[in-house]
Amino acid sequence: MRERRVTGLAGRRKVVSKVATHVALVVASILLIAPILYIVLNSFKVTEDIFKVPPSILPERWTLENYENVLFSGGFGNYFTNTVVITVVGVLLVVVLSSLAGYGFSKLRFRGSGFLFAAIIATLTLPLAILLVPMFIMENATGLLNTQLGLILPNVAVNLPFAILIMNKHFSDIPQELEDSAAIDGAGRFRRWWSVMLPLTRNGMILVTVITTYSIWGEYTLAKTLSTSPYGMPLSVGLTLLKSEVWEYGTLAAVITLAIIPPITIFLLFQGKIVAGITQGSVKG
Repeated sequence: MRERRVTGLAGRRKVVSKVATHVALVVASILLIAPILYIVLNSFKVTEDIFKVPPSILPERWTLENYENVLFSGGFGNYFTNTVVITVVGVLLVVVLSSLAGYGFSKLRFRGSGFLFAAIIATLTLPLAILLVPMFIMENATGLLNTQLGLILPNVAVNLPFAILIMNKHFSDIPQELEDSAAIDGAGRFRRWWSVMLPLTRNGMILVTVITTYSIWGEYTLAKTLSTSPYGMPLSVGLTLLKSEVWEYGTLAAVITLAIIPPITIFLLFQGKIVAGITQGSVKG
């Protein structure tokens, strides 16, 4: 009888714990989604409805005027194009360089490799603020200010150390016997990296791709420092210029909505691979 009571009490506690967990997850989801939903709905409202008291969640008068203002005026196309180019090229460079470096540090042991790897990882501790002045001076001297390349290179430099750390762990988890077998079959070093090792680190590369995309797409500090003219500005900085004497909050909401679509889409496409990349790089199996 006593055992039944203990079992029943444990079962009730388990149910209560599960319900509490789900409630907490629902509340956390609402807190995270609510600001995004608020911005998206405001992008379809006229200005008068945004400031209406009491406020309404859904637009009373649906309109696409805010999107028309963004797409056909204000330089949004230029800012968006700059952001896409900087992000795509930057992500490609980070993925390729980190996969090469990660493979080299994990599989090619050479004198000083440990110190060099530690030095690269140590740069993660450097605050971005102390790098801004040297970067500005170098780009001003080389004529890279207000150019897409002038933003691609600093973003690659900032994101590369963490990407190398991720890829090094994924390559280290691959049994050496696989590469040795390919070497016995006559595959050269590059062929072994490309055909044998790289496909096994696909989840790691996807993880690096998503993290770097988020980092570069929404980056503001470097862009604000190294882009001083509207011609070379990405969306994160150009967004602050899409205003007149009075903020058009509907237009601003439309810009934000368009800006968050690409990163959210990437996350939805690769969310399963992101989890696999994290677990594969953290648990040795």
